[in-house]
Amino acid sequence: MLSMREILRRSRSFRDCRILVVGDLMIDAYIWGHIERISPEAPVPILKTVRNEATLGGAGNVVRNLRAIGVQVEVCGVVGRDETGAELRKLIEELAVETTGVISDRSRRSTRKVRLMSLEHGQQVFRMDEETGEEVHGEVEDRIIDLIRDASARADVILCSDYLKGTLTKRVLESIFELGEKCGISTVVGPKDSNPEKYRGAKILMLNQRELAQLVRTLKDGNGWLVNAATRLVESLELEALVVTRGREGMSLFESTGKGPQRAEIPTMAKSVYDVTGAGDTAVSFLAAAIAAGADLKFAVQLANLAAGIKVAKRGTNTVTFAEIEQHLSDGFGGSIDHVDPMISLEGDSYPVRDPNLSRTNEDKQF
Repeated sequence: MLSMREILRRSRSFRDCRILVVGDLMIDAYIWGHIERISPEAPVPILKTVRNEATLGGAGNVVRNLRAIGVQVEVCGVVGRDETGAELRKLIEELAVETTGVISDRSRRSTRKVRLMSLEHGQQVFRMDEETGEEVHGEVEDRIIDLIRDASARADVILCSDYLKGTLTKRVLESIFELGEKCGISTVVGPKDSNPEKYRGAKILMLNQRELAQLVRTLKDGNGWLVNAATRLVESLELEALVVTRGREGMSLFESTGKGPQRAEIPTMAKSVYDVTGAGDTAVSFLAAAIAAGADLKFAVQLANLAAGIKVAKRGTNTVTFAEIEQHLSDGFGGSIDHVDPMISLEGDSYPVRDPNLSRTNEDKQF
């Protein structure tokens, strides 16, 4: 059971931790408006805009989550020399984080995801993406590695946020893992690539069931697929641990031991589910922060699970604070860790997302 006393004790040490975040920086933009009629030019709805919002996404959202709980952060990523790149820098600086590790590349377009949102339905009706997805190379890749080499000497944990936008090349990741090993610090990765060799050398991976199935090239089929897939990945990549987020089923921790991966189950701590956007970023941020603060893996995963449970009750890429965690625990949502038989049925990694103003449920979102 998570103890508020233990969390508060750990939370004070979070302020003394420093995490290096390396990954794909992006802007999550929202254009809110009313849909009142269909266009006479084409069978599409007309959105009459009311307000615009823009927040940090991707690795930027990880930075935002870490700063919300007081962690000292250094960040390394790549943006284009464009308005979105300038906006990214500004939003990061507003978090009291230096942007010396944010490289401007004139050949790239900064990543910006623009969502058109209906006020009537509280839902997304369209999305537009601006980005360059090709991997960095040459001088830019060399600069990233040099920046990481310098910052790693000050870091307690290196957190890699991979959204397949080109920052985390195989060579960049190899350098990170080598530096982590040399400096004796944990390397935590939120992977998106389907090539497991890209992540060889990482200490801890945190992913959802769909991403796990992609990495081991298997189907989410039957009662034992999750245990088999997780065991294969832990052993083949020689991971210290693998954390699998499973939506309504909570999280599964597979921790390497001399007798093979030991599995622990952490039930969901969500009171209600409204929007899973950014829940993965929140979870991996709390996981890395707890590890940086010296917590053991089981405590770190429990805390990450609790934070994700609070996050999914919010819209968009919102952060979670310790005040919210305290309130959540005071309401009796402490949770516990269960050790289970490895052949137990483990179906589903998606939350049902219910808008309180609607009767419809979206089963497709996941983190």
